[in-house]
Amino acid sequence: MTAIVSVRGFLYSSAIYGAADAVVLAVGGLFLLPLYMRTLSQPEFGNYVIVKTNAELFTYVLFMGLPSAAARVYFDNKRIGRHVAYMGSVINLFLFNLAAFGAVFYFWGDRIWKLLSPATPTIPYLWFSVALASTSFFASMGPLWLRLEGRVHAFVTVQIGSSVVLAAAVAVALMVLHEGLRGLIFAMLISSACSGLVLPWLFGRRYRPRIEISHVTESLRFAAPIVIGYVAYFVLNRIGTVILQRHVASDQIAIFGLAQQLAMMVTIVATAFGKAVQPAVYAAEPATARDLLDRSGQMLIVLMFGFTSCLVLFAWEALSVVAPRSYAPSFEIFLILAWSNLAYSLNLISSTALFYHRRPKTSVAVSIGGASLSATISLWLIPLYQLRGAAIATAVAFVTMSLSGQWITRRLTGQSLIGPMLLTLLAAAVVSLFAYWVREQDFSALTAIGLKSIVAALIGVALYAIVRASRSLNSRNA
Repeated sequence: MTAIVSVRGFLYSSAIYGAADAVVLAVGGLFLLPLYMRTLSQPEFGNYVIVKTNAELFTYVLFMGLPSAAARVYFDNKRIGRHVAYMGSVINLFLFNLAAFGAVFYFWGDRIWKLLSPATPTIPYLWFSVALASTSFFASMGPLWLRLEGRVHAFVTVQIGSSVVLAAAVAVALMVLHEGLRGLIFAMLISSACSGLVLPWLFGRRYRPRIEISHVTESLRFAAPIVIGYVAYFVLNRIGTVILQRHVASDQIAIFGLAQQLAMMVTIVATAFGKAVQPAVYAAEPATARDLLDRSGQMLIVLMFGFTSCLVLFAWEALSVVAPRSYAPSFEIFLILAWSNLAYSLNLISSTALFYHRRPKTSVAVSIGGASLSATISLWLIPLYQLRGAAIATAVAFVTMSLSGQWITRRLTGQSLIGPMLLTLLAAAVVSLFAYWVREQDFSALTAIGLKSIVAALIGVALYAIVRASRSLNSRNA
């Protein structure tokens, strides 16, 4: 009975943390998109996509995997009362890394930028990308510390507060000051800075400007493979945008970027779920961790299929509201990318299991394999099919990586979700084809929404039945 109660409590806290994370990611990634679309020109939005893409790469390099490593190592230091000193070492190590990379960007930034984005001006976009990457570290570490301490209310307050600041700052920059892309980036920096102010509050007077070698070594032991994994993820998910810049104009980058942004909502939800799951799993005893992984895996499949189905079914209506008619080609690309992100999201449980069993190198190897496949197929398909080629390359790589991760996890732990994963991906493909078919018919808007609503209701009933059956089975096993 105690195990059941603890699992229920874990799932409840996961829902709270996940919802708060989803609010932050959804505000910047979805809810503000209509404002971006209506105030930025299509080429300007293409440049926004390019800046965000490069900032994401800089983030992985600057972070050195420290936030993820901290989530794993923090509890080891807390048991001996050294968690505050450990977090101080993490912050100071990042500052040292930032100074080093700042010097690199100062002397060779133009060459680096031209290698990534040859058609986009280096100034001011290079330093915008660096600033976004730098401030996002502090914006991520404060909420992470609150989560690790189990301070739910403070965490939710910070996450929602930063979302409100972002929305207000973007509205002022774009609608009042009419500053365009430059104003949008400054608004994002303000929001990140406000979220980062949590760190001084958490440290109080306990912060010390020093780095303890033991903290560095134990963090980098986990962080090194994480960095490789993050760079591999960048190649998996963003290499298409980098290669596309050599074959299409910025207005076409905008179309692909919008489709990618909408499809990333699938990964956003999965990431929010994972941020809640992973600390609980890492802190658990082996028997409890196995139970958490099993049940959270079931929950993840149901959650992600339901969310993806609703997103796909009503994406055309959302796209019509969000963007001008010139962005209509984004719909087909979105369907492919949404299905791809569903496949990628289902890899969450296998990667968590591998890290729990201290097999980060195995997880990284899976990511590197997927990244290599993505880059190879992208180099082949993008020159031939441009936007479609980039989307298809992403889909092939994501599915291959997720299935490989599950196969390795089954050999290591005996647990596997390969069967449910394949059924989920097949069902999601059918839903996507249905959404595309409805779009191609000469239906009125009301008829199209009605048909999709019926399908969404049927999916909801089916998922509810599956959840009830799963709960009954788990209760009997307990």
